[in-house]
Amino acid sequence: MTIHTTRASTRITNCFFLVLFTFSLAGCVHVLMVDTTPEGAEVYLDGEYKGETPLRANYDIVFDWRDTPRVVEIKMDGYKTKVIRTTDKNMDRNPFKFDLKSLNTITNHPSQRPSPETTYSKSPKDPTQNFVNKSWAVIIGISQYQHAGKKGLTNLIFADDDAKTFARTLLKLGWSKSHIKLITNEKATQRNIMIKLESWLTKAGPNDQIILFWAGHGFPDPEDPEKVYFACYDTDISIPATGYRMDKVRTALEERRTKNVIVLADTCHAGKLITRGERGISIVPNIKKKNIPKGWVFMVGADTDRQAVEHSSWSNGAFTHSLIKGLSGKADGFQSAGAKDGVVSMGELKAYMNTAMPDETQKVLGVAKRPVITTSTGDPDIWNLTLHVK
Repeated sequence: MTIHTTRASTRITNCFFLVLFTFSLAGCVHVLMVDTTPEGAEVYLDGEYKGETPLRANYDIVFDWRDTPRVVEIKMDGYKTKVIRTTDKNMDRNPFKFDLKSLNTITNHPSQRPSPETTYSKSPKDPTQNFVNKSWAVIIGISQYQHAGKKGLTNLIFADDDAKTFARTLLKLGWSKSHIKLITNEKATQRNIMIKLESWLTKAGPNDQIILFWAGHGFPDPEDPEKVYFACYDTDISIPATGYRMDKVRTALEERRTKNVIVLADTCHAGKLITRGERGISIVPNIKKKNIPKGWVFMVGADTDRQAVEHSSWSNGAFTHSLIKGLSGKADGFQSAGAKDGVVSMGELKAYMNTAMPDETQKVLGVAKRPVITTSTGDPDIWNLTLHVK
């Protein structure tokens, strides 16, 4: 009996330990909290994208005898990447808080003693540098302007909503939020836009695709009408150089040397993006992969001498209204431009836009407004491109 009792006691103890061990292995949910100044920094936990600051993201703690450190990375264009190595128990107490301009300072609970941080401009093992056939989007919408009222610059009603609606549409088409940069109103300064186009887009690989969407004002230099600018939030149009010249935008995109670029612009004078003065349209050279035609697709709401329009009947610009309806399914199989297969190609979107936008503007405004749609290549397969992500 004594031996039997001892064995039973042992079995009970072992069973209790097994339950505890199993529960520990199952893990439990904790919260990763990160705050930065400025906000909008990307946060990665052990290489997995968790969102942008200010961040409260759930993560699992799995039982680990060794108390293995986790790696938190905070990345933002224009700043060095911050890497923090710490333990699960440390992360779940207080948020990481720091000013991105002061990379030597991290404010945490005094008992948190993470190992020394490492800072660097770009991780040599950053997996985003090896993506193949991925799409990246910079989406800009400006309704409110810092210098509205000067020299005829007016605030708009729907441009920021145009950008937000387009971003939501990409998410519905299967895009990852980490591949979309949306900037509107006061955040859409000349500096911030340049950082997105000339720094963040360096993530795009040679076989990738870039989408630029811009809704807002465009204006010519009164001293040199060949120079046409996008108006940024902080643009003073009496000083044209405070805008972003459209040919410079083209250059910033060309420097990425990606296989395909799709430019969508609901702004006045956006046709200048296509013509680039007297130089015509250029093609990005030296791309080896052949299964997707190399080239650019331009869809803009107004030619070099025409005005983009918005109206309360649409709650968008006329161009964006038709664009969103087309991408949301109306263009699928439109006028037999492609198969009705649940995927909208650029060719189907082109056919739809060329009909829908004139019809809508004729009905609402009494005059038909037409988009300008063209490409940089003679390869008809360019129109098979799509914004859908598999």
